Amino acid sequence: MSQTTPPTPSVGPTPRRGSALGSVLGTFGPFLALLTLVIVGLSTNEAFGKPENFQNILWAMAPVGIVAIGMTFVISLGGIDLSVGSLAALVGVATITFVNSLGGSDPSTAVVAAACVLAVLLGACLGTLNGLLVALARIPPFIVTLGTMAAFKSLAQTLANDGVVSARGDLFKSVGGGGIPLLYDRMPDDSLRVAVMVPWPVVAFFVVAALGHLTLRRTIFGRRVLAIGDNETASRYAAVPVRTVRLATYTLCGALAGLGALMSASYLNSASHSQTGAMWELDAIAAVVIGGTIMSGGSGTVAGTVVGVVLLGVINNLLVMWGSPPALQGLFKGSIIVAAVLIQRGRK
Repeated sequence: MSQTTPPTPSVGPTPRRGSALGSVLGTFGPFLALLTLVIVGLSTNEAFGKPENFQNILWAMAPVGIVAIGMTFVISLGGIDLSVGSLAALVGVATITFVNSLGGSDPSTAVVAAACVLAVLLGACLGTLNGLLVALARIPPFIVTLGTMAAFKSLAQTLANDGVVSARGDLFKSVGGGGIPLLYDRMPDDSLRVAVMVPWPVVAFFVVAALGHLTLRRTIFGRRVLAIGDNETASRYAAVPVRTVRLATYTLCGALAGLGALMSASYLNSASHSQTGAMWELDAIAAVVIGGTIMSGGSGTVAGTVVGVVLLGVINNLLVMWGSPPALQGLFKGSIIVAAVLIQRGRK
């Protein structure tokens, strides 16, 4: 009688060490990198550890950080927005032009408040334009936002007469130049001077980040964004309104870019096509990718983006302290993006 060989029990694929390492680096890598840079900064430069320096880091990166939150949603959807920097330039120039036109030499509170609303609404409208071209015209987002990047910058240059527009008065500057006092210095005449404060742009950045995290993780809209980024075809079969979600996502990104432009223009009290929003698209994408959001979509983390923003701010700060040429900052950021994408491949 022939003897039957029992079937070999099926087992799952053997975990690869590279994949496990990539997963760990993708999850904890940004935090470890930030911690390492802070330790290096504290050990190499005494000025790095001063509270004023950390205030300056956050102040410099807050407008870009607000834009990066919107970029997190777009990339989680499986898209991209290369126009955020030019959009910010156009919004900044338009906002200051509005303040100067209606406010005269000393704008009132009402005029400045209206300008703040205008900045966000104009950004949302420009983002909606991107969304309409992507969602309804079905043009690839890379092509759409590459074209609007050039168009927005040209409009900003025209509106500013190829120069710099400066806001009149001091009230508009207080929007991005003020903050919540933390530490005071006692002056020789026994008066107090604010030494360290939490700037309003930083407050706005963390508020937007908190709301963005809740929206992406706790709302139907956020779950739909991740679902479309993971599998658009399956989302359509599940009756997800793909076009509406895509349009709303680009509108959100535009509104946050407008808010970031408002904070930057008010802090500097000026705006131009060449300075406002310069390279923001690179910084925002770098922060999002460093934070762990997958470039192909379907997975996003706002908390990781916040860490990525702070990490880029620390890198810029250290490069300046070490006397590195400003032109090399783009080299470092580009290398970081490539390294982060390679780590993401390991996670997949």
